[in-house]
Amino acid sequence: MEGCKEKADNIFHFYLRRTPGYAERYPEVSLQDVDMGIAMCHFEVALQEIGRKGSWQRVPVTPPQRGLEYIVSWIEAADLKLNGGPQ
Repeated sequence: MEGCKEKADNIFHFYLRRTPGYAERYPEVSLQDVDMGIAMCHFEVALQEIGRKGSWQRVPVTPPQRGLEYIVSWIEAADLKLNGGPQ
């Protein structure tokens, strides 16, 4: 799992680098997808703890490196900054 933050403070992209052969060893479940879900949960809980709110969205993104699979982006709610909310 890898993450990438845009220059803007409020957009974070999540990428997965799949381990070769891993899916063949455990064909009944995609453990790397489960791991990504756990990482996403930890990320969102940490942001909630510091008062930042946003949502998960799939946006058109080009991975920063070969071999990375784009999963999802977390985008901070823009109206919070406009209304003097947490920065």
